[in-house]
Amino acid sequence: MVSIVCVVVHPSRLAREGLKAILANSRFSPVCITSSTDEVPSTIASGGEQVLILMGVREAAHLAQAMSAAKASFPDAPVVVIGDSCDRVLVTTAMDVGATTFIDENVATSTLIAKLELVAQGEPVISVVIIKRLLGQGPAQALRAAALITVHSTEPEEEDEDEARRQPQLTGREVAILNALVQGKSNKVIAIQLCITEATVKIHLKAILRKIRVQNRTQAAIWAHRTLPIASRSGNGQCASHSDQPEPSKVQPLEARAKQQVRQATIHRR
Repeated sequence: MVSIVCVVVHPSRLAREGLKAILANSRFSPVCITSSTDEVPSTIASGGEQVLILMGVREAAHLAQAMSAAKASFPDAPVVVIGDSCDRVLVTTAMDVGATTFIDENVATSTLIAKLELVAQGEPVISVVIIKRLLGQGPAQALRAAALITVHSTEPEEEDEDEARRQPQLTGREVAILNALVQGKSNKVIAIQLCITEATVKIHLKAILRKIRVQNRTQAAIWAHRTLPIASRSGNGQCASHSDQPEPSKVQPLEARAKQQVRQATIHRR
């Protein structure tokens, strides 16, 4: 497991101290808290350590400059922006200037740490609530914003117009994985739920992204939320061993009990 060097950047001293206390007992315990990235020593991380910047912002107008400074000092560091997710301008600006993901400032401590774990694993996710708020401004704008949340950006492949007009043919497994993405689940959780390996999940994800012509899992979640029928999105996607079908051993006693009730009713009428 890669060692994480967490840096907290926030204009509010109270917020900085609060984040430091919240993360103190996790592997994201901040080694530096400051109001500006310019004040973070460039030698803060030794060889083999991964810098992770937790950036708090109040206004979108100040975000571009703060992000530029962070990327200049630590070009390979993921930058997680914390702020008010109700502020669409703030969220989309964060994505536009290169944030790895956006986390609402009111999330629980456990949720914050879980999301940071995913970022550290190279699987940044964005809250379903935030996705729905982005969808509120229109699918096109939401997808544009989501396209900017990716660790490794890729150039879209040129495709034939007839091919582009075709509806993607998704397998049941791929639909189940898309459903899990809409719910904000990580690859590990999806693998456990579907009784497959994480490597298999990644293979399916790669196929899904290619089929629906998006670049990352956040785009895929938005696509699924606005495209898949509700029935397709309501399934639990669990493997056969966790099916909703009742086990025979549990069905038989219920049937026997029903028959007994019928017999008793018949005897009573007589």
